[in-house]
Amino acid sequence: MPNFIDRLSEQVERKQQTLLHTLKSDVNSAEVSLRDLVNQNWHAPLPPAATERRPAFAVDGSRAVRHLANGAYLFVAQALMIGEHNDTRNEEIDVDVAILPGATDSSLIDRSAGFLMHRLEVKLAREFAERAPRGSVIFLDGALYGQLTSLYEWTANAEAELPRDIFELPQEILDHYMRLFHACAERDLVLISIAKTSHEVAHGEVWWENTFGGEMPKDKHVSDSEAIYRWTNRRAGYSTPILFGKRSFFRGARRNLQDSMSIQVQDAPAIVSFFVRLADFDDALRIDVPASCLGRAEKIGEVEKEQVLIHSAVHPILELLLTDYGGLEVYNSLLYSVDREVRLKQDIMDQVYHSVIQDMLGIEMPLDRSERRFHSR
Repeated sequence: MPNFIDRLSEQVERKQQTLLHTLKSDVNSAEVSLRDLVNQNWHAPLPPAATERRPAFAVDGSRAVRHLANGAYLFVAQALMIGEHNDTRNEEIDVDVAILPGATDSSLIDRSAGFLMHRLEVKLAREFAERAPRGSVIFLDGALYGQLTSLYEWTANAEAELPRDIFELPQEILDHYMRLFHACAERDLVLISIAKTSHEVAHGEVWWENTFGGEMPKDKHVSDSEAIYRWTNRRAGYSTPILFGKRSFFRGARRNLQDSMSIQVQDAPAIVSFFVRLADFDDALRIDVPASCLGRAEKIGEVEKEQVLIHSAVHPILELLLTDYGGLEVYNSLLYSVDREVRLKQDIMDQVYHSVIQDMLGIEMPLDRSERRFHSR
């Protein structure tokens, strides 16, 4: 049997300094100012947890894509909402399925699968928000601002390649979001999205511009999560919040929200975003909240340039997060439970869902050879 371990050890030893660079708190000359800026924008201590627990609910989803032997793509997505109110557990589910031809442009495949799941999540959240007890908290998985600004129109060839129901998903998701925001405002609901990971550079960029403007060019770009991991000594705290509007840093682009669909996005509440570490040595989470949930009236289209807010502005959100914090392994008790229950496991997809779909359609649709080889183990 080939011994890959020895070869791997040799490569790790040879590349040790390069591999360690983004993991250690050490800085090079281009990172000193950024490290100092991160520390200036990291605040402690955290406020105390809320003394009274509100009714709380969480929504998350999962998806799987399989290649069929005829070259087509099989998508399955599912979403789950669970909640706790008056010692009663509430639970709602939704599932969707799609098959796209093998000739579909590869750039459309992952986006289609993501939208299929995204629609289920936002639809569940919207439907529940319209009847939730007043004052409830709804937790969503992911970065709300990044998800909103990803709802731009498809490429020119997409309409010809995609089925109508898939092509219309971005607009349908946006419609659900707008109704969700309206329900939150009408029913005094707090909508909190929690992202476990973030690869963006948005917060650091805004802090830099707010501090130095054009006087000091930024020599090094470090992701927000990396900067907070390396330079806050793993201590509990939270970052200076930012009000995001029209200029998008997300998906690796600084794109103004200007296409036809974004006219509707611009009428959505501006988004307040910050990072928090709820206990020493825990991972930092990125939190996005509609500005309306903090008593602010700005819309995305009204915020031409990001605004740095006073750090105490997000204390009400921190109090709610701390109430549902379950320790180093359970960043949010409800989202943690939803994530474990909604996750579409490989054996369920391949041995159960695939068979159900095949039987219901009345046609054999074998997985392609690579799927049979690796997913059946």
